[in-house]
Amino acid sequence: MKSGGQTGAGAVPASASGSPLPRGPHRLPREYVVENQRSRLLAGAAMAMAERGYAKLTVENVITAAGVSRTTFYEHFESKHDCVRVAHDEAFDRLSGTIFRACAAESEWAAKLTAAVSAAIRFAIDNPDEARLLVFDAVGSDPELAARVLASNDHLVGLLRAGRDQCPQAASLPELTERAMIGAATSIVGSRIMIGQADRLPALEPQLVQLILIPYVGVEEAERIASAGL
Repeated sequence: MKSGGQTGAGAVPASASGSPLPRGPHRLPREYVVENQRSRLLAGAAMAMAERGYAKLTVENVITAAGVSRTTFYEHFESKHDCVRVAHDEAFDRLSGTIFRACAAESEWAAKLTAAVSAAIRFAIDNPDEARLLVFDAVGSDPELAARVLASNDHLVGLLRAGRDQCPQAASLPELTERAMIGAATSIVGSRIMIGQADRLPALEPQLVQLILIPYVGVEEAERIASAGL
């Protein structure tokens, strides 16, 4: 939706997206109203799931958090599963974008990895409800959503595997190395998110960087790189 380019009586500031709509008659553009409702529902799903977990989540919880009607919910989504699925996909797209931009600012592979870990932790701190949507344990009771989380991890595995081309000693690593590294890191980060301690993640950042780098550059070099980022 292009809210920033509107002019005249129906113009809506871009910053208003996601905020409650005015009560009663208004002259807001229909496309703005639809996008506003959708954004609030996705945010509401993330918020309500953080409070209750996916298994206990209901449509009523989502619409209460979003401040919209049940009718409006079903105009946008078929079920709670559908809503959480879309919320997960959009959260992962935002996380991926954050990681991509952080990596693009660096030239060396090890520096890119360090920047990616830092960016992912910052995303979790700034968006704890969205980050929870990306945690396997949070959606594991739904097979399809659990599969989407694992697929998201596969994307991160691909990014990490590029290190094999940069680090000669990594050429003979077992095929499962990247999956194991990403699995360990996401499990550690996810456990903190699940218990509401995302704000404590920065203290773990050097250890996570070192853990992931060890198979590629060795213990001493991994420790040096991780320490340099402090």
